[in-house]
Amino acid sequence: MKQKDNLLAWRALAVTVETGNITQTALLLDLDSAKVSRLIAGLEKEIGFELLVKNRRPFIPTDRCRQILPMVLPLLDGFSRLDEFCAGTAQKILIRFSAPVEMTQQFYSQELLQYSHLNPRIQFSMLPEMTVRELLAGDTDVAVVNQSPADQSEIVARHVVSNSTPVFASPQYLEVHGVPRTPEDLSRHVGLLQVMPNNAPTMILYRDGVASNIIHWQNIYLSHDQFLIRNMVLNHQGITPDLYLGHVVEELRQGKIVPILPGWERQNWNMHILARRDRYLSDPVIRDFVNWFSQVENKQCVERIMPGRTHEFIC
Repeated sequence: MKQKDNLLAWRALAVTVETGNITQTALLLDLDSAKVSRLIAGLEKEIGFELLVKNRRPFIPTDRCRQILPMVLPLLDGFSRLDEFCAGTAQKILIRFSAPVEMTQQFYSQELLQYSHLNPRIQFSMLPEMTVRELLAGDTDVAVVNQSPADQSEIVARHVVSNSTPVFASPQYLEVHGVPRTPEDLSRHVGLLQVMPNNAPTMILYRDGVASNIIHWQNIYLSHDQFLIRNMVLNHQGITPDLYLGHVVEELRQGKIVPILPGWERQNWNMHILARRDRYLSDPVIRDFVNWFSQVENKQCVERIMPGRTHEFIC
């Protein structure tokens, strides 16, 4: 068999481009390192040019390799699915999906249903938000988190969306307690703050990239539940910088919640969907879903928060 007709050779190349390491590729493909090297060397010899820059670590693809891979990867994924079907494994496949509960309840569940309609053999188990440690321990297959982890050596992180929110209160609360004009004024107010596995409560605001001083709230209530924070704002119990704009578009329209401190906002929500690197590289089911979700949710998120970003509501 010619090497360019050998699917294993192309898979060895594709995985090595991701790992940058022959040894790690061998572990993922359950081959010995010498065979991986022979497969890639055979491809290079047959097609007449180098595919990897080997005089540096980790390996990187050559320019011509980058041109070839988009033609090859769909074939590899297609044959992986064919293998599953022929082996009788085309039955339902479960993906364990963890994310902030309110986001799944109000938004993500519809996207997961959409994906299942497009891919009838895929079903989901929806779990609360988890940490990177829990993802690496195998407690979930993919995880949506509010901040991208600094150490990504063992994970693949696909950006979903970045957005921020104003500081919110109810008109009735402001009528009783006064309207803060600066972040320092919040020291005379009750803070309704979110605490989550992957991010701490908001104690600093930003305007035009400039940070405020640390906020010393008069009193603080902490919750992991965005809907509880929203209800406390609606019940005139405090001020929050941690309420996702997508959860309060209707309340803004009705004037039940109003933005305060014009220009000051919490640090961006930098939403990412994560998967273990070994699973992402070896499992096309996980890889396809992660890539699909990051693209679809980026578009959906913008569409659902834009009504709350109009001049009519946020001034």
